[in-house]
Amino acid sequence: MNKENWDDIRYVLAVRRHGSLNAAATALNVTHATVLRRVAAFEQRHACHLFGKATSGYAPRPETQQIFAAMEDVENAVLALDRTIAGADRSPVGKVRIASTDSLCQIVLPGILRRISERFPGLDFTLLSNNTHHDLTRLTADIVVRPSPGLDGGLTGLKAGALRFAVYHDGTPGQKWLALQGALDKSKPAQWMADNIAPASIISGADSFLVLRQMAAEGAGRTFLPTFVGDAEPRLQRDPETPPGMTVPLWVAMLEEIAHTPRFTLVRDQLLARLKPLFAAERT
Repeated sequence: MNKENWDDIRYVLAVRRHGSLNAAATALNVTHATVLRRVAAFEQRHACHLFGKATSGYAPRPETQQIFAAMEDVENAVLALDRTIAGADRSPVGKVRIASTDSLCQIVLPGILRRISERFPGLDFTLLSNNTHHDLTRLTADIVVRPSPGLDGGLTGLKAGALRFAVYHDGTPGQKWLALQGALDKSKPAQWMADNIAPASIISGADSFLVLRQMAAEGAGRTFLPTFVGDAEPRLQRDPETPPGMTVPLWVAMLEEIAHTPRFTLVRDQLLARLKPLFAAERT
């Protein structure tokens, strides 16, 4: 198959999936006229008529079902070839999207990525900050740096150490607790609070350890924080009665399907090498 045939198939499949020329053009980032021309070229080359006009847009003709199935087979083969070629590329060049928590993204990872970029200038990093877990099966990120008891969702990874948590406050006696909300309400400290702190002793809170740090520094209450977050705020002090064993493994992980892609494995190994000295003392 020549390149022109494959390009035309891309346009035909886009019309089928999106139901109109305009929607297909938007998805492909081209003009309406380009889509119309490429579909017409395919139909003329193969002496077939693929679509009928309906009130909702373009609909495949009933007799074209096998044609479209064959087109999808071609598309899957081409995409599989692209993935194989990408996986065989040994040069550390290209985009790498790294997802992590807002705390790690703001305090730890920028400096690490700068040093990796200096050593491997062909890498182009995007840092995705979110306390909710990225679904890598939808390719929202390539690598995650995640504090978690374990890995799921087809992920494979290595431990970079562990996050240790402690209780912090500004020294004001008798303070109530700040709630760990949103994605943080599933964390190990939040589970301990649910088991050990009366609801009447918990007041307003936040869904970010960075925000909780600021609230505690302003005297709003006491809160759990990762020690790398809390120790960086001079207005706060650790509570010596923090529950023991309050640690969570820190993983550097990616999907098994891309685990052997050279630039991803290189970045994973670089991240591990630079995170371990920071969190090794807190490793579980």
